[in-house]
Amino acid sequence: MTAPLGSARMFYSVDEFRDPVPTTIKGEIPSWVSGSLMRTGPGKFEVGKEAYRYWFDGLAIVHKFNIKDGKVTYQSRYLETEAYREAMKAQRIVLSEYGTMAYPDPCKNIFARFFSYFFPPDMSDNDLVNTFPMSDEFYCVNETYRWTKLDPRTLDTLGQIDLTKYIAVNALTAHPHHEQDGTVYNMGSSYSYQTGCQYNIVKFDPLDRKKCGPDATVLENASIVCSIPASYSLSASYYHSFGMTPNYFVFIELPLYMNIPKILLARIQDVGLTECFDWHTEIPCRFVVVRRKDGEIISTNYTADSFFCFHHINTYEEDGHLVLDLCCFEDARIVKLLYLSHLRRPDEEKSFPEPQCRRYCLPLNLAEDEEVNNNAVKLSYTTATACLQKDGSLHCQPEHMSQVERGFEFPTINYTKYNGKPYRYFYGTGLAGAFTDALFKMDVKTKKLWTWREKHCYGSELIFVPSPDGVEEDDGVLLATVVDVKDDKGAFLLVLDGKTFTELGRAVIPAHVGVGYGLHGCYVPEAQPGEIFKKL
Repeated sequence: MTAPLGSARMFYSVDEFRDPVPTTIKGEIPSWVSGSLMRTGPGKFEVGKEAYRYWFDGLAIVHKFNIKDGKVTYQSRYLETEAYREAMKAQRIVLSEYGTMAYPDPCKNIFARFFSYFFPPDMSDNDLVNTFPMSDEFYCVNETYRWTKLDPRTLDTLGQIDLTKYIAVNALTAHPHHEQDGTVYNMGSSYSYQTGCQYNIVKFDPLDRKKCGPDATVLENASIVCSIPASYSLSASYYHSFGMTPNYFVFIELPLYMNIPKILLARIQDVGLTECFDWHTEIPCRFVVVRRKDGEIISTNYTADSFFCFHHINTYEEDGHLVLDLCCFEDARIVKLLYLSHLRRPDEEKSFPEPQCRRYCLPLNLAEDEEVNNNAVKLSYTTATACLQKDGSLHCQPEHMSQVERGFEFPTINYTKYNGKPYRYFYGTGLAGAFTDALFKMDVKTKKLWTWREKHCYGSELIFVPSPDGVEEDDGVLLATVVDVKDDKGAFLLVLDGKTFTELGRAVIPAHVGVGYGLHGCYVPEAQPGEIFKKL
């Protein structure tokens, strides 16, 4: 299928390039940047005569930019998941995805096809959302219990992982948190007749390969730190990320709830899973705070007017408060606007709701004589409030962090040094108009905004790489893949100075090499296996 010009060009199938492709360097890439930018995303939207309907449905492809001595090569590889293998073999869509329901096998007899309509769709292992290391292992993930193990050097698929063999969860987020010793935390939902729906904080202790041997996996070190009961025992909320500080976890129960009857009838009605969630504006968001040292849920009930959120920017503690910075939508309309039928429209015929950068503050220690409707937030630098209600809950109102330009998404920070701590800067894409047509840096203290924008160019999530001799928070570079849709020019790796947010250089990929628009990824420094977290 021929891709048109404009932002729609980013949402068409691309070929894989297994061998490294040299790029043309314009400007200069610092010689100290030595490693690989790894990214995942959808790459193939058609199988035989069938086509996927939703952006997150396309078969997963891994992109790798290898950076060394100021030079860059590019290569890509389709993940050889069950979803990919079976689709290629049958030349049709075999496993259902977010927005595309797979039809019963036409080779089955009529009775088998009929009854298959009355079973929930099979869980796909199309792991296109994120990729990251855990100890000396590397994984590509979706938002299910099925992960794919990857060799980051060759991009070979090493196998499929069923997480339910290691931990009692039905799904995990694609945005874990990690610490420098290799410990990884994530969140996953579960359901049982005894407990109903729960949200579980999961810990993966680092793997000592010398003690455990070559056949061990870090997944065997999984344990549940805390289980948070859902507000509605038969319906779980959707969530994409969570917050973590040195002493607390913060989970937000959003009013976008899974509708079990809709899921059971999805195949009959030929609708994707995105149509099986219900948005409830009238239900407030619920912030749940968990102590890390003992897994206890803080008894204070924190609420806020309804909003939708994919990504936490950062969460930190200060003077008896938890401060949460988030990219927030007014509602969940964005979920329905990621169908390819919308994304492939001409730029002048489509638009997106603009996510705002908001700051919420959760006071941890209320005074015994705290008055109802009085603001309990004591931080002088924010206008965020939290007022005690008659029922004992604290209702939070946010500070809107920028009035200059809205549309902040795909946020990142100097993660290694500042995740869970007071920080100054975050980076992201500008989601407005046609799509992500700008990149930005924001000073959360002064609210100053730096912007990179180039006509016909659409940038991805920015990845911060700290300078080895850096002192300041923004000493380093930022890496982003950019798709240039003008005259079929192709794509390039953009390198920005972390402090000035000006371009240092770019690695231009040959025009015949299609890259497409990815979702998330990470920078992998040159390091010995198991030492990656110490160099991130």
